[in-house]
Amino acid sequence: MTNATTSDSLTPIKIRNSQFDLPDSIPQLLHIVGDSKFGGGSVIIYRLAQMASKNGYQVDVLTTDPVFQSLLKENNIGVIDLDVIWREINPLRDLRGFIQLWWFLVRTNYTIVHTHTSKAGFVGRLAAKLAGVRVVVHTVHGLPFHEESSTTARSVYSRLERLAAYACDRLITCSEFHRKRALEFGIGNESKVVAIPNGIPVERVRATGDGEEIRKEFGVAQNTPMLLALGRLAEPKGYEYLLEAVPQIKKLINTPFKLVFVGTGPLETKLKAQTAELGIESDVVFAGHRDDIGNVLAASDIVVLPSLWEGLSIAVLESMAAGKPIVATNIGSNLEATNKGEAALLVAPKSSQAIASAVVEFIRFPSLRLRKSMKAKEVFLKNYTEARMLEAYANEYSSLLQTKSAATHQLQLSHPAYQEAPSL
Repeated sequence: MTNATTSDSLTPIKIRNSQFDLPDSIPQLLHIVGDSKFGGGSVIIYRLAQMASKNGYQVDVLTTDPVFQSLLKENNIGVIDLDVIWREINPLRDLRGFIQLWWFLVRTNYTIVHTHTSKAGFVGRLAAKLAGVRVVVHTVHGLPFHEESSTTARSVYSRLERLAAYACDRLITCSEFHRKRALEFGIGNESKVVAIPNGIPVERVRATGDGEEIRKEFGVAQNTPMLLALGRLAEPKGYEYLLEAVPQIKKLINTPFKLVFVGTGPLETKLKAQTAELGIESDVVFAGHRDDIGNVLAASDIVVLPSLWEGLSIAVLESMAAGKPIVATNIGSNLEATNKGEAALLVAPKSSQAIASAVVEFIRFPSLRLRKSMKAKEVFLKNYTEARMLEAYANEYSSLLQTKSAATHQLQLSHPAYQEAPSL
């Protein structure tokens, strides 16, 4: 799990549509997340909430995750503790939750509803549309179907996403890869779907402590390469293939190394059992959740991210921002983030052999590590800063409100009551 800064240094975004005046009343924005667990996407939502708040919006977030709620409350972001969206599909319960959410939106006065995640996005968009919310936005942090999905799953989920797309004014994908993917499956259209790549602040990965102390804490000896796996211990991350690569790395090179997992998740017990089965317990550390990601990255030598599918990986961006050599899979979003591998060594998904070969290549050739690290930092600063992301979202909000206000004004002018009375 990645960390989140609680810094209040976020400055108001200058909106390009300066001729647009917000309504006389304070615009109200609701982010809908549901019961999704805190992770990299939550950090993005939190920063979007802060940005909107500092630009004059009244902002709330509908989430039932206690970690996320705590972060929001500590930073004066409103929390809607409404338990109406659940990850598991249960038709009767989901219908009840949908009606409750719709009724909540009918009785409130939100100007914008911004939904996130697949389930909350589907339920939230339909409820907001039926409740008459002026602007409905959805961010696709990752499509509900992906590189590993079956043909049936792609067909079913793409049909549902096409339906939900009609209920919103803007679909925002976190990468150009996912924008093209959505259009390929008929989800939205060219004017409705826009790509705003994820971004993070450099401060988030800035080390505040001693990297050597962190290494000692993990049991990593001096001059021993530390491999870092950063993120939730969950199926999309492909960590079982990384563990399978450890014995292969040991066969290819005599240099001792240590693999450190930072994060928690549903597969933690399974991955620890796999570590024992492979007889590599002395080579692997499960460090759990850490808030000092900058220090952990500073302590590491190589970051390994063997994802099977991703939206736009926050862990990849964190590693790039920290200027670390990265081994990652060549899935679509990683290809985009790393400029087709210029900023990382990319390998095929599900290939422990390819992972092992890439790690050994980095260990053997320090000059290659340096070259990839420098390129990673360069690509990050050019394309994936938080300021760029927040400005793009601010302008989308402004543009959508402006368009809706203009349409409403035109409708009012066309009403008979607004027509010029005939002269006598």
